[in-house]
Amino acid sequence: MTASAIETANSSSLSASEDDQQPPIDRRLVIIVAALITIILGWLLYRLLTSEWLPIGDYRTLQLRVADVGGSETPIIGVYSRYQWNHPGPLLFYVLALPYRLSGSSPIGLLIGALLVNLGVIASTLWIAARTGRRTFVLVGFFLALLCFGMNPAGLADPWNPEFVILAVFATAVASWRCVFGDRVAAIALVLLASFAVQCHVGSALPVALLVGIGVLALIIRSVRGTNRSRDRQTALIAAVVAFVCWIPPIIEQFTQSPGNLRLIYGFLRNPPLETTGLATGVQIMFRFLSIPGNWVRGAEPSLINSAIDTSGWAIPWALIALGISTWWAWRKRWRNELVLCGIAGSLIVVGAIAASRIVGAPSPYLLRWMWAIAAFTWLAIAAVALRQIALTAFGRRHATNLVVVATIFVLVAMLIRGVNLTPLRLSDSWTRAIAALTPPTLKALKGLPEPIFLVDGYGLDGSAGLDVLAQAEEAGIDVRRSPSWAYIYGDKRTIERSQAASELLFLTDSARLEAQADPNLREIFSYDPLTPDQRTEFNALVTKYAAFDSQPGMSTLDQLRAQEELLQKWVQVELAAKSPSADFKRYFKLLLDGPVVSVFVSNGPPR
Repeated sequence: MTASAIETANSSSLSASEDDQQPPIDRRLVIIVAALITIILGWLLYRLLTSEWLPIGDYRTLQLRVADVGGSETPIIGVYSRYQWNHPGPLLFYVLALPYRLSGSSPIGLLIGALLVNLGVIASTLWIAARTGRRTFVLVGFFLALLCFGMNPAGLADPWNPEFVILAVFATAVASWRCVFGDRVAAIALVLLASFAVQCHVGSALPVALLVGIGVLALIIRSVRGTNRSRDRQTALIAAVVAFVCWIPPIIEQFTQSPGNLRLIYGFLRNPPLETTGLATGVQIMFRFLSIPGNWVRGAEPSLINSAIDTSGWAIPWALIALGISTWWAWRKRWRNELVLCGIAGSLIVVGAIAASRIVGAPSPYLLRWMWAIAAFTWLAIAAVALRQIALTAFGRRHATNLVVVATIFVLVAMLIRGVNLTPLRLSDSWTRAIAALTPPTLKALKGLPEPIFLVDGYGLDGSAGLDVLAQAEEAGIDVRRSPSWAYIYGDKRTIERSQAASELLFLTDSARLEAQADPNLREIFSYDPLTPDQRTEFNALVTKYAAFDSQPGMSTLDQLRAQEELLQKWVQVELAAKSPSADFKRYFKLLLDGPVVSVFVSNGPPR
């Protein structure tokens, strides 16, 4: 958007005059909407409170850092990244801390906190929309309902950081649009919501930066050339103070640590350690989100067996085509409000494709959750132009707004029929069962060991099981820690040098289990197989089929297992590189993800 376009847009007020011509929304429809929302939220709360949810993996890590808020280890950077840095800021930890404390530090407090945060974002978005007028209010409400349908009601209570950016980026886009027209509330909400989105997940930084840049440019122009310069300057000052407060913690971290988290992020983005997706793939991904049916409404993106989004072929970007027509129509009709909306949506599409092209490694769906917001905002712009045109007719003047409310009711009814699915809140049912079985006997064995206890590194099911023990041992007053390389994930107080520990705890799988069983310094206390006997037999048959080899005389069981692992790794690489992996591999991969046999060992003395 050019400065002249924004200046033209600024010559209007909040552009509510179109809505003033609309009759009031039918109260009966309002009652139905309120009743449906109440039922959905009530059902969701009931399911959450009775779920006995066990946080594992990233959820358990999140719980540890939220629990640190208010103490000497209060986080000043965000959730960890697998690339050895953290997302920019700790706002997510801070907003979850209060509901977590009020729940008695129960894991369910994280779910309730996530729900409250998302409801707050929805309420803020609707408030900004309502300040514009009834037509904008109902349209924004409809697209929020569609986003919530795609997320599934349980997605509103998901405390995983990529999930938060969906509604946050959409709300930031709405705030940026209204900021152009001088709405002070929108300007303040813009910097607050933008800060929250970026601090949750740095992947959303580029589109969010665009939205903030549009709002800032509009404020500068209004402050210099507007009709109410004093008020606009006050708005800019308030927004700047809010932004500064939001970013105090990561700024402190940057100046007190070397090299600092923000510098690490910058270095990673400038010189990524792996190949990026590339512009062509980024555009392909963007087109898929703009196609029909939208993946953001269905709540899932087609993905390959390696969990990357399937980008084979080109989808038709129907939303982009419709946006071009809508932009031309708004320009032809001189509808400044809708023209700015379309301009922001178009800019987001371009920047979104560029951001998707910079994904490092496989473009997994969770890395691109913010694209749901771009798709929803694009269709919002299209619908805004269409609805204004409909409102010019005699029928539209009487019924356009109510028709949108009826459409929202249909979405809410569909959401109610589909029900509350808590499955996405579980990393894996098989892993959950395994960890629930492994933790109690492990904690019992730890009570007799000298402390501090060093937890040896693990990265799969063994790593998640160890993390659960670390968290529950902390609650039980048992000093279990990991190596300093994990400090950026767990905090400094949960790490220790191995040489400083008094004893050792190991969760081991595969050939490492056999090595430990032969070590006289280690004692096995428990072993668990997450597969049923039939599943284990099936898994072993697949291993034998694709990793068979001629055993050499005198070859130990451990050497045989290592050789088998090498052959399996070669087979896995071939299958993953294939366009269509075999049915055997898909079954093997599913059983593999369910988890290997895990054995728990403790040392008979201090680590060697």
